[in-house]
Amino acid sequence: MIKMETDKIDDSTTNNLQFQMTVLSPPYDTARKKEPSATFNAEREACLKYFEKWSETDQVEFVENLLARMCHYQHGHIDSYLKPMLQRDFISQLPKKGLDHVAENILSYLDADSLRNAELVCKEWFRVISEGMLWKKLIERKVRTDSLWRGLAERRMWIQYLFKPRPGENHRPHGFYRGLFPKIIRDIGSIESNWRNGKHVLQRINCRSENSKGVYCLQYDDQKIVSGLRDNTIKIWDRSTLQCTKVLIGHTGSVLCLQYDDKVIISGSSDSTVRVWNVNSGEMATTLIHHCEAVLHLRFNNGMMVTCSKDRSIAVWDMVSETEISLRRVLVGHRAAVNVVDFDEKYIVSASGDRTIKVWNTSSCEFVRTLSGHKRGIACLQYRDRLVVSGSSDNSIR
Repeated sequence: MIKMETDKIDDSTTNNLQFQMTVLSPPYDTARKKEPSATFNAEREACLKYFEKWSETDQVEFVENLLARMCHYQHGHIDSYLKPMLQRDFISQLPKKGLDHVAENILSYLDADSLRNAELVCKEWFRVISEGMLWKKLIERKVRTDSLWRGLAERRMWIQYLFKPRPGENHRPHGFYRGLFPKIIRDIGSIESNWRNGKHVLQRINCRSENSKGVYCLQYDDQKIVSGLRDNTIKIWDRSTLQCTKVLIGHTGSVLCLQYDDKVIISGSSDSTVRVWNVNSGEMATTLIHHCEAVLHLRFNNGMMVTCSKDRSIAVWDMVSETEISLRRVLVGHRAAVNVVDFDEKYIVSASGDRTIKVWNTSSCEFVRTLSGHKRGIACLQYRDRLVVSGSSDNSIR
């Protein structure tokens, strides 16, 4: 063990140490700075005149040479002087140049926590967020991209306050949307907790008939459930009472797929036909005959419909009304039954028992590419926001 004998240090050593420590204190103290002499002022002005005559490159090189000759205390003082000059609140500066929309666009990419923090930066940031209705835009973005958000918006009826132009009838102030966001988060938390913990109310509809026991497809909303059955019928059920309100009869084979909106129900069947029904009256509006085998899946939106079949083909239809539907193009390329289709304004995506997914251009109907990877037939597919998710009998999701 080493014993530190501090008592043996004499006064002279202590004085030397104290002298060395005083040297470590900053020599440049702006508070104690003396008044510059007349000579210094004259020399400084002369230097500044030369400096102003030089190019920016020469000025930078000169400053670099000056910095190289300074001690680190001087560097520290210069650093503290430069920091506020280099830190600029560009968000607050943009509106002053008439660029409010740019500031709004930048802040619109923030998530909820970041947006909440941004409101606290200063009054100008809060104004940009408030006048830009950025909480409303954040909720709209969530509703567009998340089915749970959209379902909740429709069920809670606050979807009526979204996706409206600023002068719209149902326009609410910024504070409404700012207060709405945490309420939505709480509701979603409750829903997800209920799913995880199995907290649900089970209700059952008996679809048994004399000819069939099978339900092949369905779609529902807050008022009704529309189901396609093996007994060749489409049955509509009241969501509240669970009673059958309509039976749509016309198909001569099992109803394998259907989709509806506020005007029509469109169904595809193993009888190889596609039938269009009036959603309110339940009457059949038209029958489309093209496929030569069972129609396995269909999708329609914005005046366009795509159907696919066991006959390996895909049909693209133009829809003017429930009775004016014409075949635009037949897409051929799959080597087995086409089990499912989906599309948006840019691409049509189809999946087949031949283990492939094919992509087609929506406007021109031209083939784009084949997506391979599954080792067995593809049974289901969803395409949204440029992302394709597929499920196969090879026990994989890709």
